[in-house]
Amino acid sequence: MTSPTREDNQKETGSSYDPLFDSDVETEVFEETSSSVDPQLESEADEFTDDGSAREDEAPLVTESATEPEAVDVEVEPSLEPEEELSEPEEKQPFNWRPWVSPVLFALVLLVNYLSATATWLPQTQADVAALYPNLVEPASFTFGIWSVIYGLTILPIVVEFIPLVDRETRDVYKRKIRPFAWLWMVLNIAWIFAWTYEQILLAMVLIFAYGFTLALMTDKLSKIEQSKRKFWFLTLPMSIHFGWMIVANFANLTAMMVDFGFDGIGAMGAFWAVAALTLVMLLGLFFYRSQGTMLVMLPAFWTLIGVIAQQAPTSSYPFANTFVFVASIVLFVLGIVVVTGIELSRRRK
Repeated sequence: MTSPTREDNQKETGSSYDPLFDSDVETEVFEETSSSVDPQLESEADEFTDDGSAREDEAPLVTESATEPEAVDVEVEPSLEPEEELSEPEEKQPFNWRPWVSPVLFALVLLVNYLSATATWLPQTQADVAALYPNLVEPASFTFGIWSVIYGLTILPIVVEFIPLVDRETRDVYKRKIRPFAWLWMVLNIAWIFAWTYEQILLAMVLIFAYGFTLALMTDKLSKIEQSKRKFWFLTLPMSIHFGWMIVANFANLTAMMVDFGFDGIGAMGAFWAVAALTLVMLLGLFFYRSQGTMLVMLPAFWTLIGVIAQQAPTSSYPFANTFVFVASIVLFVLGIVVVTGIELSRRRK
């Protein structure tokens, strides 16, 4: 059984169907339909436009929660970059004047000694004053050249504070053990020269005794350091020789003071006193040699005996040469060599 076709339907309804005009018929039907729908759509569009314009005039309804932003707790992570520390301005350190005292005082010592040796701005030289008090203890003039050695060696401890290569321990030893006493002996040295050149013999005796006592304290403190001989030799060397010469200078100054008080320094009593004084010089030298453990303190004593031997020799030009003092000085020199040698050998055996 077949389904009815379109043509059959048209025949039943009495309508004619022409395939050539079929599309036009459908077009007319579409146009009629669209024309009937368009007015309705336009009216709805107008209503939508009017409604939309009316809504635009109305203020939008906004809730209170929408106007205020919600507070959100946000954890701020600490910055990984280190905070820049505020650098405080560095305070200027005060000028350290102490290291400069020793060089200045030592320069004054050299200057005053030069003035006294040339009698510049001073009434007379040290040798001129010594000639006013003749005695048999005074050695030959060349013996006093030891001052050049002493002053030359004194430069070593003074420059310790200015040499970067010197270790901290050595600098501390100089500051604590030597520097205060160094200032004192330099002042006493200058004061003694003025007192001596102005013939204030008693005052000169007091000053030179304080001078020697200062060096004794300084060398004693230095000798109590265990490594002083090995490590601090440039401190021990000048101080020990200086102190040894001060022992001699004290007896020479004491003899001049005795002559100033009326003692006969070139007679028989003067000869006995000279031998006694030289013996005391050797004994004191040996005492400090044993107590301080350095033979350097004995060197000025031996040097003095050489000067006395040259001064008191029969062939000497010294007008008051004494044979007894000459022979006694030789004996003391030989005995001193024997004793010192024995002490050194016994120490090495230990």
